[in-house]
Amino acid sequence: MPTYDSLISRLQDKLQDEKHLTCHKIIRQFIHLFEQLKTREIPIEELGEPIDRLDRFLEIEPLRFGQLRTLKGNIHGVLKKKFEILPPHFYRGQWMSLGMLIFGIPLGTALDNIAFMGIGIPIGLAIGVAKDKKAQEEGKMLTDI
Repeated sequence: MPTYDSLISRLQDKLQDEKHLTCHKIIRQFIHLFEQLKTREIPIEELGEPIDRLDRFLEIEPLRFGQLRTLKGNIHGVLKKKFEILPPHFYRGQWMSLGMLIFGIPLGTALDNIAFMGIGIPIGLAIGVAKDKKAQEEGKMLTDI
């Protein structure tokens, strides 16, 4: 099982060689994520299989954005389940679509005007931002780059 320091150093080496901007961005996000997990003293062994897959994947040349993004999502899923730590802007993204579903569609249907469906997005956005702020204050949210 790799350590945070070994993964960070290998990711930094990959960052130097990477030419694609999308892979470059997600590698920086991985480095930032592992630095945060290291400071929170979350044991890397608890993250399990996604870390093993990332370790094996770093041996492959060239890196693929889709696989990196999937691995990042898997790591966030483990963090959410085991440690109740959420990725940045988690509730904002979730509540934007829920706002449309809960508020926008019924309002647009009730008023018989499809233009009112868009009203649900800012309502959901406001709810999501408030929930993100609360989670941040409780220390349950990772910081963004």
